[in-house]
Amino acid sequence: MADNQVMLQGIAASPGVCVGPIVRFNKVEVSLENAEAADLAPAIGKVAERLEGLSASARDRGQDEAGDVLYAQSQMAGDPMLADSIQEQLDAGLPLSEALDVAGAGLEALLASLPDPYLAARAADVGEVVDALRRELAGVAGDVIDLTEPSVLFAEELTAAETANLDVELVLGFATATGGATSHVSIIARSLGLPAVVGVGSALTTSGAVAALDGQSGVITLDPTAETIAAIESRAKELAERDERTAALRGQRVSFAGRDMKVSANVGNVDDTQRAQDEQADGVGLFRTEFLFLDRAQPPSEQAQLDAYLAVAAGWEHPVVLRTFDIGGDKPADYLTFEDEENPFLGTRGVRVYEHEGELFASQVRAALRAAAGTQIAIMIPMVATVHEFKQTRATIEAIGAELDVAGIERGHPKIGVMVEVPSAAVSADLLAAEADFLSIGTNDLTQYTYAADRTLSALSHLQDPLQPGLLRLVKMVADAGRSADIETSVCGLAAADPVAAVIFATLGIDKLSVAAASVNLIKATLHVQEDSLPLVIHEAIAASTSAGEIRSAVEAAMIQP
Repeated sequence: MADNQVMLQGIAASPGVCVGPIVRFNKVEVSLENAEAADLAPAIGKVAERLEGLSASARDRGQDEAGDVLYAQSQMAGDPMLADSIQEQLDAGLPLSEALDVAGAGLEALLASLPDPYLAARAADVGEVVDALRRELAGVAGDVIDLTEPSVLFAEELTAAETANLDVELVLGFATATGGATSHVSIIARSLGLPAVVGVGSALTTSGAVAALDGQSGVITLDPTAETIAAIESRAKELAERDERTAALRGQRVSFAGRDMKVSANVGNVDDTQRAQDEQADGVGLFRTEFLFLDRAQPPSEQAQLDAYLAVAAGWEHPVVLRTFDIGGDKPADYLTFEDEENPFLGTRGVRVYEHEGELFASQVRAALRAAAGTQIAIMIPMVATVHEFKQTRATIEAIGAELDVAGIERGHPKIGVMVEVPSAAVSADLLAAEADFLSIGTNDLTQYTYAADRTLSALSHLQDPLQPGLLRLVKMVADAGRSADIETSVCGLAAADPVAAVIFATLGIDKLSVAAASVNLIKATLHVQEDSLPLVIHEAIAASTSAGEIRSAVEAAMIQP
């Protein structure tokens, strides 16, 4: 038989491999010719109610990540900001269909411009809610994907609602033409332990009856040969055996090349924290507090924040690093008022907001300091670009602590650190290390800003590789600065969950890696099994290579797989 297999390259979104028949999902286009503006309010109510119901059903099936996404969408659907934005366009004379498009695009743009990839991914929530609203107005509740046998699902895109309605027992893996590593299908696929490749582009329409999908490399093979299928099946068996081995590291401390290493978890809410505790992570390396501040008409009260911080910090023997809110000039919250910015990526956000929103920041600091009494909470400041910014912010925190002391309010004395995500912070790491209690690298933004490459553009994904030699030089600068000042340095970006990147970061002197809870024990096992000679190989590879691909290939060849 002739070899007709075709290989497609996408973005690796969820690890694992699979092979099976392809089911192609093509969304049906809908028309709003017969819908009227008066139908808008009841349609919004129905969409919000349906999304909340889907959220509850997903949680009942143990799909917490899908439940979280759908619940957030139900809240977004019911938020007056969406209805008001649509109404504003209707008042301007646009027909209903165009009003939905324009209002949705505007809200998406605001969220997409956020530097935090998890928050930027919420732009997809807007698109999905508007799509659900459009279908409700057209009298089409949604497309049902009917699978009759275990299959690999191909689609232009998949919404959280469409994914939640799937019989996951019949899904072998996902492939989408659009999306990135933080898209909903990627998040849900990882939570289900299913492989996914996204951002394949128009090539995904290439004909084929069977697909072999590798969620680690991002490669899809259409109509694979017998040899390719055998290789995929062998890889699947290896991964299953690896998962059993890595589970043995749960709760264990590990070392790398004679150095103790910590592997903590990144969390965004209390549910994430519970999963991190189930995996027995070495604490929380990044708690994204801005989730408390978004999708609401008023900021959270100090008491509400205190309750949330105490809930996240409860039961941990290791530090819980609370990142102060990272929201800003593109006004993702109704109660923030800033001038319009042509480039919000380079605008007023993170630490730059705190001077303008002094009381909002003070309320968060008071809640964090109060929560730090009797817990392991630490405070981390985002988007620091200069030493002066950090010194000024630290002085503000200390002044607020002194005010609590005068008032007789119990509070802790948490460590205060810097999130290094701006190149100027990395090259000034020695100066920052003299003022901070710890340094933590956010590789997502540090890579984006270093290479001037918008992380949302698939065409520039090669410049988002954290193993680029220039980025690794910055990582080493930060690690060296931390060691000289005798403070801890960590990496809390997505790259920390990449086994190859993990051993490289450890070699460069990083003390702690913070990853999603599901990756904690894989990274522990990866560090634990390496031979002491690997760092020398890594240093030589970095010195001899001019591309991320060369470095990855050399290190992978020398690594021991857990």
